[in-house]
Amino acid sequence: MENDLNNIRYFSSIVEHGSLTAASESLGVAKSMLSQRLASLEKELGVQLITRTSRRLRLTDVGKRYYAQCQVILNEVARASGIAESIRTMPRGKVRISCPVNFAQSALAPILASFQLKFPEVEVVLAITNRTAALIDEGCDFAVHIGTSVKPSNLVTSSFNVGRELLVASPGLLLRFGIPRTPADLKSMPSAAGQQPPDQGGRYMWHLHGPEQVRQSVQHFPRLLTEDLWVIKESALMGCAVAALPPVLCRDAIDDGRLLLLLPEWALEESKVQLIYHSRRGLTAAARALIDYLSAQLRTGLRGLLDSSMRLELSPYRQREPVAGLTATRRSQRA
Repeated sequence: MENDLNNIRYFSSIVEHGSLTAASESLGVAKSMLSQRLASLEKELGVQLITRTSRRLRLTDVGKRYYAQCQVILNEVARASGIAESIRTMPRGKVRISCPVNFAQSALAPILASFQLKFPEVEVVLAITNRTAALIDEGCDFAVHIGTSVKPSNLVTSSFNVGRELLVASPGLLLRFGIPRTPADLKSMPSAAGQQPPDQGGRYMWHLHGPEQVRQSVQHFPRLLTEDLWVIKESALMGCAVAALPPVLCRDAIDDGRLLLLLPEWALEESKVQLIYHSRRGLTAAARALIDYLSAQLRTGLRGLLDSSMRLELSPYRQREPVAGLTATRRSQRA
C-alpha cells in the first residue's frame, strides 16, 4: 500500500506512547485518523496487533513481533535519510582565499592537498597576496594574514601564534656598521622589510621587548621592500641589510655563521597567523569546512609543519662569536 511506511510509524508511536491520545499529541495528527490507520493496518495484515479496552491498549503476541520488525525498518529508514543528508550537506563548490606567498609555499600547500583529498567536491582558488584588503576587493571567502595582530573592522579573526622573528645580519654588514649594542644602534643600519602598511605616520618600526619587560620601538628605513622572505634572507646574507626573519628560515644560516643574531636579549613581537573573514553565517559550507580544517591544523601542528616543509635541522639557535674586527669597528665609529 502507498501509506505502509506511515502506518508503521503511526503504529510504532501508538505502542511507544501507550495510547492513541498520547500518540496523537506527539505526532500532531487527529486521534480518529490514528485509529483508522491502525484498523487499516490490521486489516491489511489479517491479524490483530493491539487489543483495546476502555482503560488501555495491549500488544498481542503478533503485535510484539511486528513492532520489533517495525523498529528495524524505521532504523534503516533513518540511517538511509542520514546518508542522504550527509551527501546533501557535504562541502562542495568553490572557495576563494588569499594568502602570503611564503606561507602558501611552506605551510598552506600540504594542508590544502590533504583537505582536498578529504573533500573532493571542493574547488580552491588561491590568490597569492599579502594584502588583507583582498578579502573585500577580490571577493575572497577568507584571507590568511601573517604578522602581528590586525583587527579589521566588521570582520572576524582567528589567531594562531607562530613565534617571534629574529633580527639578523651578516658578518660583512657588521664589519661595516658595527655590532648594535642597544636598539637605538639599529637606526643607522640599512634594513629590509615587507610591503605591509607601516605604522601610522608612514614609518617602519621594530617593536622590541627587552630585559625586565622594557619595551622600545625603533624606526628603520628599508632599502628593500618585498613580501618574499627568501629575497629578504638573501639580502641579509649578502650583507645588504638587517632583516627580521622567522627562526625556521634563518636557523641554518645562524648555525653555520653566515648570519648573526642581533640584540639576543631583545625580542620582537609575537607573530601570528590570522584567518580573516566575514561572519560565519554568510560563509558557504565549503568555506566553513576549509576554515575549520585549517584552524585545526594550525592549532595542533604549525611549528612542526613549517619545520618539516623547510627541511631545516632542528638544532638549537646559537650566537657565534663575532668575526675578528667587529668590536673594533663599532668602537672606531663611535670615537
